[in-house]
Amino acid sequence: MFSVFRHSLRFAGVRHARVSAHVWTSQLRLYHRTLPFLCRASSGSTTWTLNSDVADVLLRGARPPDNVMLLSECLERVRHRGTDIDGDVRMDVVIQRPERFIPDADLREMILSLPECQTYALVYRAVPLLRRHRITGLLQWGGVDENADAKRTVRDELADDGLWNTVCGLLDIAFNAAKDAEMRERVVMPESEAGKMIPGAFESVVSARWSHVLSGQEGSPLGMRVVDGLPENVWSYDEVNYNPSPRDVGKQAPRNGKLEIMVLSSEDGWPYTQFRNETANVDNNAEVGRGGVFNAQKSEDVYIRREVVRVWYIVEEKMRAWYIERRLVKPRSCIVIGTPGIGKSFACGSFLLHQLLHYEGGLLDVVAYFVRDSAYVIHNARPGVPGRVLYSDQRAAVSKIKKMASCKRGFVIVDISEKGEVPSKELPTKFWPTVVLTSPDVSHYEMWMKDRNGKLIYVNCDDKRDLEAFVAWRVLRGLPEGFENNAGMLLNAEKKLKEQLKVLDERIETVGPLPRFVLDADSYESRHNQIDKAINAITLNNKAPYMDILRMGSEWQSDHVSHKLIKLVRVPGSLSDETYRCVPLSSDIREKVHRRMLQIVKENWVLLGGLVSADCRSAVLLELLAFDAFCYSDVTEVVVDKLVYLQRDGEERKKSALAKFNKKQLHLQSSECLGTAENSFVKKCEYYVLYKPSVDNFPVADGFFFVEGHGTSGERVAENTEHSCDAHQPKTIVLLQATKARSHHTETGKLLKLKAILRREFQDWDDFSKNMRWEIVYVQHPDAQLFERRQRCDRTEVKKKKGETDEVYVGRQAAHDAEQVFWETEVDQYAVKLFDDLLAALILCLNAK
Repeated sequence: MFSVFRHSLRFAGVRHARVSAHVWTSQLRLYHRTLPFLCRASSGSTTWTLNSDVADVLLRGARPPDNVMLLSECLERVRHRGTDIDGDVRMDVVIQRPERFIPDADLREMILSLPECQTYALVYRAVPLLRRHRITGLLQWGGVDENADAKRTVRDELADDGLWNTVCGLLDIAFNAAKDAEMRERVVMPESEAGKMIPGAFESVVSARWSHVLSGQEGSPLGMRVVDGLPENVWSYDEVNYNPSPRDVGKQAPRNGKLEIMVLSSEDGWPYTQFRNETANVDNNAEVGRGGVFNAQKSEDVYIRREVVRVWYIVEEKMRAWYIERRLVKPRSCIVIGTPGIGKSFACGSFLLHQLLHYEGGLLDVVAYFVRDSAYVIHNARPGVPGRVLYSDQRAAVSKIKKMASCKRGFVIVDISEKGEVPSKELPTKFWPTVVLTSPDVSHYEMWMKDRNGKLIYVNCDDKRDLEAFVAWRVLRGLPEGFENNAGMLLNAEKKLKEQLKVLDERIETVGPLPRFVLDADSYESRHNQIDKAINAITLNNKAPYMDILRMGSEWQSDHVSHKLIKLVRVPGSLSDETYRCVPLSSDIREKVHRRMLQIVKENWVLLGGLVSADCRSAVLLELLAFDAFCYSDVTEVVVDKLVYLQRDGEERKKSALAKFNKKQLHLQSSECLGTAENSFVKKCEYYVLYKPSVDNFPVADGFFFVEGHGTSGERVAENTEHSCDAHQPKTIVLLQATKARSHHTETGKLLKLKAILRREFQDWDDFSKNMRWEIVYVQHPDAQLFERRQRCDRTEVKKKKGETDEVYVGRQAAHDAEQVFWETEVDQYAVKLFDDLLAALILCLNAK
């Protein structure tokens, strides 16, 4: 379905698929279905352009026969009852040498006069001969005195004067009509509407140079090598269609092969950079913020990563369904949505334009590109007619493409770059597919796409490895060939690359993985300041959007400064659609927001007590401070003293493994957010580190940490708290669950999922988890009734999957049964409430921080 790079993705005009003669029937049908090379005039007559295909002209716009008749059917039509002819032969075969299959001249004339057979003669004899002699459209056919040698050869090979007269008459009439129409268009269209041609722009885009970066290259700086040209193997759709959960975003995407990124360079730039030769009053991509990502270098280089190629695959599939397969009633518009600063406009827009001009060997006549207040109408090259780029204002361009939409194949790209901007309602979306490039601000596209069957395509941010590869490309591309053989040059290149990658890592951690801001020093400093201002501006009155950031539940608010702190992550939606969630741009930003929220609580504690109810105040504290309580030894002491053990029936009271915190004045030493770009793989389990998930639907608990030793029965606490290198020493995982509910039961499916996450996150989990006991601490709302009984782990209903064997099904059931037993026998439960003395101790610690 998406094997585009093998069949329809045209890189610089190479790898074109050729259709062999034996599939001519289906190919002709596709050509007819892909009109509008053919358009209908208001009178209902058929009109043509010089690009019209000879097959369409010879069929007079009619649909080719869906099924080819057998000779026996034709014999029956003319009432021939003899048995001297083998009728079990298709007429597309008979038409090639009719005298062989129908020896009788009178009978042959009767059969070949049938309307269906006249059509077969045109389709299966005339058209292949014309194409064989490079006459594929009206432009190659030419006028009466043009291309005489080729026409004479076709006439001789047809050896049928009647058929030749028909072919010649139809094509001559169509050519003259198309020529006259073109002349009228040139005369009538005023210069302001036609637009100003930009010399060299078309050639620069269509002949843009390819290069790519490979990893794992022995003898190259950090294993990175820049190679000119296209890579041997480009990513498949399955490779680029990677949809991580919000919790896993930033983790290394699965990769096959050594291709890291591709780069496409156009000497005169792109529509987004307004081309190097453009005389319009623009700053040529030099502004900070919008487009500033590449102002540290020439604006000709487009960096292509997996997410950009994924967009092309989806757009190509929709375009193929409209122009070639004709499966759609009207073309499908695509709305490409991504976090500002990831290169939607520059990378996606430029790459799409390049691919569209090469698509199917030049299937499209026109690509219209709207950006800012400008428009570029790009006419594809045709035999004898060079391609050209016409620049005009957007209103004139819309008027121009509306006139040609019904009789030319086209495509529209709209780059939404200004606040409040929306695509024009006058765009010919009933005829031409359209792509809109926009931020997540729904005001840019929601109303426009309602009646246009729009497909939403969400683009994830760059991952760290993509950005590292592009930095490597920038560092290594200018070095002379064979520099790896020069020890000094190799050492210097590697040193420079390490220095720039170090800077890159720091910038990603500070502002997030946004090319616009991490690849340019000025843009980075500006964005850094914006983030600090946004976080410092958080107050008691405007904290709600920022609380949503911490919960991973925020919506995109383009009119709110909080959008500078988040990025969108693609997640599966209903059916084949997709949607998104917002997550912090980096773990550093998340921690800064969290610390600011704590500071607000500290600064407004007295005010909170006077202005809001205890319930509201405690609810905020429960969410923000439940886990921070374990980061201060003074607070931990209060928490542990108040832990209430939830006993099993007939069981003695136990003390938690946390009791040693009080004895040794211990506390959690640090915290880690799971599943972020900066901590993409936790190498090993560590004691006294609070692990906090990056999403709010983490199974069973809201966070956890590991402590040495086990809890005990009775009042005595184990004394041995010395650290040991033995991974099998006694240890306990402490799960923390903040809750305001009267009960907080879980289920076996969630417990299985938690264990799977732990095994995936920690490299040494299988070994470290030996001799481990489990505890869960329920941190309860101050006004809630303290739990007195153990919280259940209900068995998740297990349904048999389609095609699943009985053995596998029974095994899955047994796994859930085992987890229910594990919960009841191995997980000790404790409850604690955030009473006033506990909160007071925490506030004192925060004030001292």
